[in-house]
Amino acid sequence: MVSRGTLHVGRVTRGWVVVSAGWWWAALAIVSGCELSAVTVTPPAPQVVVHAVLNPDVDPQVILVESTLTGAIDVNDRLRFNPLDPIRTAGGTPISGAEVRLLTGTDTVGVRAVETTVSGRGTGRYVVARGALDVRPGGMYRLRVRTGQGSLVTGETRVPSSDASWVVGAGSVVQPVTLVRSTDTLRLDWNATPDAATYAVRIETPDGPWFLFSDSTRFALPGSLRNFFARGLPSVWYPGFLQPLSVVAVDRNFYDYNRTGNDPFGGTGLISSIKNGLGLFGSVLPLVRRHVTVTDRDKVPLDARWVGVSANSAARRVEMDLWLETPGPTLSSVSGRVRTDADRSTDRFVVGTLQGDNIRLTALIGVSRSDTLWSLVGRVAGDSITGSYLPPFATDGPRVFRRQSRSAPLSTP
Repeated sequence: MVSRGTLHVGRVTRGWVVVSAGWWWAALAIVSGCELSAVTVTPPAPQVVVHAVLNPDVDPQVILVESTLTGAIDVNDRLRFNPLDPIRTAGGTPISGAEVRLLTGTDTVGVRAVETTVSGRGTGRYVVARGALDVRPGGMYRLRVRTGQGSLVTGETRVPSSDASWVVGAGSVVQPVTLVRSTDTLRLDWNATPDAATYAVRIETPDGPWFLFSDSTRFALPGSLRNFFARGLPSVWYPGFLQPLSVVAVDRNFYDYNRTGNDPFGGTGLISSIKNGLGLFGSVLPLVRRHVTVTDRDKVPLDARWVGVSANSAARRVEMDLWLETPGPTLSSVSGRVRTDADRSTDRFVVGTLQGDNIRLTALIGVSRSDTLWSLVGRVAGDSITGSYLPPFATDGPRVFRRQSRSAPLSTP
């Protein structure tokens, strides 16, 4: 059995949903002949929201503490995301200065988490280093958060257990694998974790994570897999990309929270594991980690290596491997990877579109298509791509690229 879920990485703000029913009120006004007047709705009282997932393989453990969005405070949603300030830069309201503690056994004091500060300001991000508390498989842990306003929220979780051979990092060891998208199926299997609620399988894609729960210890991922969590059902696997994949055993808190959600009509349907607040205090045990290098057979003229040289750039030679990722009647999707002389050890990933001879390519900082490094618009003519870079992501890289064979590897250090 496989059930759908959404894995939340970092923070997720559980705000309030307002549904417009203007047509209903308009109809009522016509029938009754009444005049409608504006009504000011008092914002609901804010609640403490906590997100923390204990993982024996990571250091430090991270606990995010914030407030529900009530509309009483203006939120700046134009900030660039900062993983050290994840709540504010993702449009939330951090709760700073709280007393956050992790406890084990009968301990009533526990270990106090240290709040991360950015530019001298608290972030609502609290951390506990392994040297202060060693999270172990099978262990029971309690969370206690006391805010400056006197609110006290708590939670508890038991980390999924492992056998006696477990060592730190065992489940997070990366194994490289190559997937030819048009012909291959990636097959996974792992040892059972009897006290886990279930298992979570996750793949990082340019369109956001593909994520499912599974009660089986075997899983098959075909190259044709589509991302039904993303708009337009895009592919999960993108030729040219190196895509992280992970399997973790999860506790009941994690499973319940991530298989539920908010209903815009019925209200909050989340199963929260936080007492006197909202959110998640759960745990996972890593079991499988793969770095999947995705490639494919060359089928159309665009499927090739394209090399450009710029005399005015530190990245003098730029090499792109491109594929026609998904063909369309008028607009086709393109993907690939790029490497430069300036950083020969790092591949950047490319997404784009092809419409007739017109091509648009965007190089990414990471895997997500929302993290743009540069964008090139141009035209494909024979064995050449000629274009220009778009502001605000302009660069002095090559404007002309020539088609070459893929037989030689990309530039190596």
